[in-house]
This record gives sequence, structure tokens and C-alpha cells, in this order.
Amino acid sequence: MKFILRTCAAMLASAALLGAQHWVNPDVETHRIDLRDLGYPEVNQIPANSSAITSLLAVPGGKVYGGTSGEEAYLFLYDPAINKVRHLGKIKGEQGIHHALGQDSRGFLYLGTGLNVLRQLELTRKIPNARDSISNALWEDVKKPYRSYAGGHLYRYDPNTGDRQVLLPDDLSPVEDLGIAVPNNGIYALTIDAARHIVYGVSYPDGHFFEYDIGQKRFRDLGELDREIFFHGPERDWRSLPRALVVDDAGRVYTSGEDGFLVFHDPQDDKLVSTGLRIPGEYYPVQAYTGHPVAECFVKDAKGLIYGGSSDGFLFSFDPAARKLVNLGKPRLSRRLRALAVGKDGRVYMVAGERIEPCRLFSFDPQGGGFRDLGIIAVDRSPYYSWRGYQFDSMATGADGAIYLGESERRSHLFLYLP
Repeated sequence: MKFILRTCAAMLASAALLGAQHWVNPDVETHRIDLRDLGYPEVNQIPANSSAITSLLAVPGGKVYGGTSGEEAYLFLYDPAINKVRHLGKIKGEQGIHHALGQDSRGFLYLGTGLNVLRQLELTRKIPNARDSISNALWEDVKKPYRSYAGGHLYRYDPNTGDRQVLLPDDLSPVEDLGIAVPNNGIYALTIDAARHIVYGVSYPDGHFFEYDIGQKRFRDLGELDREIFFHGPERDWRSLPRALVVDDAGRVYTSGEDGFLVFHDPQDDKLVSTGLRIPGEYYPVQAYTGHPVAECFVKDAKGLIYGGSSDGFLFSFDPAARKLVNLGKPRLSRRLRALAVGKDGRVYMVAGERIEPCRLFSFDPQGGGFRDLGIIAVDRSPYYSWRGYQFDSMATGADGAIYLGESERRSHLFLYLP
């Protein structure tokens, strides 16, 4: 009888192991990828439904900070010295920190908040029989939650004092409220010109470009980035607006604007100017169609070259000095480049895919190597733990060269990839 029980136990263990091995990524060595829980399980882990990682920021000291979206927004950090994630409290009354983390020259973190853009949008069924009625009804549905929303706040966080605290899930983050950026709008994307002490951002859903002068403690609305209201997709219930900004070495702030053109704000002229260069995407030159791709993500390499990803899934490079934009291609048939990071090895790493499918990890070698498909983003440490990630919306390169990926699901983790 004991022999039979041992045999059955061995068969069950083998079956479980084989089941776990089914999730092993065949395209990359499995020891190069791992994950971390967002806190200590059953103690102070960021709860499900509030753990989708929608912002990541790696700072020079080695730590990686992140912001979440969901029922409540949380701030957290990964400290490689202890190899763990610690949450830094929830942001009172806020649902999301979407592509909105930055650090100034003094080491303070700035985070922008808004409603949870990943939430399911309530759609009306009352659509009149008229031209543009569907898009107009969709725009009303998008605007509806923001009419009662005062607006996304800009917060400042001091790591020197905040990182020392040990917080429980219901504790509030020790952040300083700097005010509302654009009334009745959330902060959709954010970047910082650390040299000039200016925070720049994009609001949602009205698409205003704004700045915050750190020294003067003053917001300024710099106008609309795109006057056309359209839903190019692939998220058909999101208004198409740029989801990223980047500052070049001269202090110009780049993003995408009307008709898919790369635009920039020059602080010397204080104007928003088109480069005359279109970001790569699927353009439809047909009658009565309005729409174009938007910038999803930007990253800058050590030499100042800017890499960008479009909502249609294309990777491109932009040399600000030469005003030269190069379409580097599309790693995947489906749309969206969700996040970018430049590795210490000089390669560009990216997450590609729409929200209706599992994301895949790719790399691009600027030295003529082209794209490499690194496959699904899955961890197998069975029999201890295993997890397959489906949705990701943020990336960052750590001081040690590790690539950090923020999962954006109901229950999410911080993934680590070692090139």
C-alpha cells in the first residue's frame, strides 16, 4: 500500500512538473527571468485590483520605483539590496499613476495621478442616427467620469524620509500635494527636465500639454496637443493621445501631435512646434477617416539618441541634433509597443502586443542585428512558484543592467529580465 501511495505521489508530482514546464519560455533561458511580489503576502502586499503597474522609474542609486493603477493607486520601490518590493503607501483618493514618475536633480520623486485608464468604460446604448454619432457618443462616455473629478494631482515624494518607513496596505504614502495640473483631467504622462527644474505632462481626456515650475511652484497650461478627437485604437474606448514625453539634451520636450507628427516644446521660444516628421504607423488615406498613431513610449540612450514606440506597433529612432527620424520596423504583427528600455548592452528592449492578447518581449540590436523575439514573459520556479504574465505597461533599466517589467493585471508582479 505504501508503495502504491509513493508511486501515485510521484506521478502527481511529475504531472505537476510537466504542467509547469508547459509554461517555460522556449525563446529565452529561463534562469534569466524572475518576478517579485509587490510586498509581503498576507502582511503588506499591494492588494489585487490595485496592483497593475503602470509606471516604473529606475534611479541611479539602484532602486526602482513604481506606481500602480486600479481601485486605488500605490507607490512602491524595489530595493536590490534586500531583493524585495516594499510598498510606500497608497495615494489618497486616486486610482492611477499612469506613465507619470520622474526624479529631479535633488533626488525628489514626482508622480502624477488620475482615474484608472485600464478600467472598463461604461458605454451608453442610446446612440442617435446621425453622422459621427458613434464617436460622439463614445466621447461623451469618456468624458462622463471626469465631470465629477476635480483633476489629477502632482505629488512630490522624498525618498530620504519615505523609504525608511514600513507601511501596511491601508497606510497613506507620505507625499506632498503640489496641486491639480489640469481641472477635470487626469495626468496621462509625465517627464522632468531635471537641469531646468521643470515637470512636463499630458492630461487626459482633453489632451492638454502642461508644465510645473518646481522653483516657482506654478502650473502652466501650454495648450492642446491635438484638436481632433478620435479613437484610432487599438483600445477603441481610449481617446487617442500621446502616452509619453521625452526631454533631449538641449531641453526640448518631444511627443506626438496632430496628424501623427513628432512635435516639441522649446523652452527658449515657449512654443509647441512640429518637426514635420511623422511617427511610423498605419495611416489610412481614405475619405472621411480621421485618425493616426500616437507615441506610446520613449527612451533615450547614453548618446542622446531617442527611441520611440507607436500605438501601431512600430519602433523608431530620432536624432534631435540632425532632426532625423528612422522607422526601424515592427517586431510583431499586432499593434502597440507598450514599453521601451535601453539595456546596458546597447540593445533596445520592448514589450509588444494589444490588451486582447499576451504581450511578448523583444530586443532590437542597433548594430545591424535587427529584432529578436524573446517570447512570452513567464517565470517557472516550480515547484515553488510559477507565473505567466499577460499584460505589461512599463519598463526600466536598473543600475545593475537588469530590465524591470511592470505587469498590469488584476494581481500583478514586478518582473526582472537579465540580458
